[in-house]
Amino acid sequence: MTPPTPNPVALITCSVFRAEVTHLWKTFWPHLTVPFQSSMLHMNPTKLGYRLETAVENELLQGRRVVLVYGECYPGMAALESQPGVARTRGGNCAEMVLGRDEFRRLLRDGAFFLLPEWAAQGDKYFRHDLGLNRVNATSLMQDSHSRLLYLDTGVVPIPEQGLQSVASHCGLPWEVLPVSLDVLRTNIEDALHRLDAKALEAQE
Repeated sequence: MTPPTPNPVALITCSVFRAEVTHLWKTFWPHLTVPFQSSMLHMNPTKLGYRLETAVENELLQGRRVVLVYGECYPGMAALESQPGVARTRGGNCAEMVLGRDEFRRLLRDGAFFLLPEWAAQGDKYFRHDLGLNRVNATSLMQDSHSRLLYLDTGVVPIPEQGLQSVASHCGLPWEVLPVSLDVLRTNIEDALHRLDAKALEAQE
């Protein structure tokens, strides 16, 4: 007897990965649905949790399984990903999801503060408007625990040099560019897709 075809999959993705996941989706998974949620929701974890829980529920109700392309971004994430038909990419945050755990931890120990394209392009707006940190406060906070800003250049969009310089001036830290492959992120997503298929097989047994 032929096993039933698993339900289609939606990759619910943080918009911090919009350019990268769109690129991978077009190349490797054009049959999947890729809804994005704003990365600015991280400023309000309660709102982020509500939006993700609602998005997952809507996808499941429409007959789609879900991969969450997210880190451990709000307290309810473990419960959300434990549901039948749901899996999540591995990693605590977006930088780790691109770099891999070992490289992320090595660079973090070396004092790096990570910036991905979407956030770097905003310049110092994140610190001034979203965190409410003026230059004095931002400089004190950042220099206390970091030695440099490290822009993770995924090669999908141009390097936002003006935005990086704006952040550097506001925080009093130099900035560097680290070219990174999309291979780690792609492997991470494909691992979540495999775990989702394993969940479906277990449910059929």
